[in-house]
This record gives sequence, structure tokens and C-alpha cells, in this order.
Amino acid sequence: MKSILQDVLDSLGQDYPVQSINVYSHSIVVVSHHAGMASTVLSNRPHGEELVAQAGNLLGKSALQLATMSTSANPLEAGIGLAIINSLLEPPLENQRSINAFRVLEEQGKGKKIALIGHFPFIPRLQKVAKALWVIDLDPAEGEFSPQDAPHLLPQAEVLAMTANTLITQAAEGYLALCNPAAFKIMLGPSTPLSPILFRHGLDALAGVRILDVEMVQRFLSQGASFSQLEGVEKVTLSKE
Repeated sequence: MKSILQDVLDSLGQDYPVQSINVYSHSIVVVSHHAGMASTVLSNRPHGEELVAQAGNLLGKSALQLATMSTSANPLEAGIGLAIINSLLEPPLENQRSINAFRVLEEQGKGKKIALIGHFPFIPRLQKVAKALWVIDLDPAEGEFSPQDAPHLLPQAEVLAMTANTLITQAAEGYLALCNPAAFKIMLGPSTPLSPILFRHGLDALAGVRILDVEMVQRFLSQGASFSQLEGVEKVTLSKE
């Protein structure tokens, strides 16, 4: 079976010139057909060891050409490629709601065992409604778990919520394969491609963003804003059914 990103890449249609690529401390913003974004993910290698190939000359290529960077093993390149994919996507109007990820998880996870991959600010609120909440993170805090614990925890989960940064780190398919097929599975965060193609890979919902005001987004990000501080975006959830 194709990887999630390769499947999305193969589904992309018309090509467009890339107007701008801006990499900020927390997020990457690309403007082509639309404005799209993804998280900035850096490896733990020494500073400067991983370089973006052809940095400074990327705007000479088209959006479809640069979108293939999303499958790079270099997470910074992969993030740029994913932001480009998100700038090309036309999310379907059906089964779409303007609602944030916490509300979806609150609805789906009340009284259930939830596995959350990635650290999100709504964790304390989610703990109040869940029967159990297991947070799996590359840099786990006290009481959280590492990816090595996933094979034990994920088969027990009734709800899986995973950051779309797992696409950038090439971990998404591995996590999904560990889940109970009956579990409700959602991908969330600004990196999330709002494409029904992801439903083929076992996901039930996608919680991403639509950029409404790219200049405002760029202004906030250029001043060090994290996603939780960002204005000029709309949180959108796309459901399988």
C-alpha cells in the first residue's frame, strides 16, 4: 500500500507556481494556489547538519515539483513539502465543520481510553472527560510515554488522536497499524492535509486549518508566535461520514 503522503501526492491535480515559502520557528507558510502551512520540525542532529537542498532557489520550481519534498527523510524539507501540499488542496465542502480538535475529542472520547500522540495544550481539559488518557511524545514529560510504549498502549485505545507532524517524521503509518480497527482515529494540527485520501488509511476525521489572512499569519509567525497564538486562520474538521 502507498504511504499516506504518496497517495496524497498522486491525487494532486493542476500545478501552480509557488509565490512564497517562509520558514518560521514554529511553522512554515507557503503560498501557491492557496496559502498552506505545516509545523517546523527539526531533527536532534547537530546544528547545520541537515540542510534544505537548493535553499534560496526553490521558487524556481512549481508547486507539484516541490510537494515531493514531503517524503524527504529531512524533517525540515518534509515540512516545506507538506505546507506546499496544503497550499494546493481543495477541501471538500461536505462533511466539513468549523470546529476545533478538542471539541471533536470531547465528543468522541467521553468516558473512553484515549491515546494522544503529541503534546497539546488541551490535555488537562481532555483528562477530565476521558476514562484514561495516554500521551505519547518524542520528549515525554512526567507521566507521559515515549514512542516505545506505543505497541502496548495503542491496541487498548478506543480513541487515537495523532499530530500530523507524524507525517513529517514518517511515523504515522506505524502508529495507525498498531490501533484497534474499531477505534476512532483523528489526525490534528496545522500540518494536517484536509484530503479525503487520508480516510483510506484508517483515519476517521481530520482537524486542520484554513488560512484566511496570510499577511496576518506571516506577521504573527515572524514575531515568534506559536500556533496557539495565531490569528488569521480558521480551524476546520473534515469527517469521514
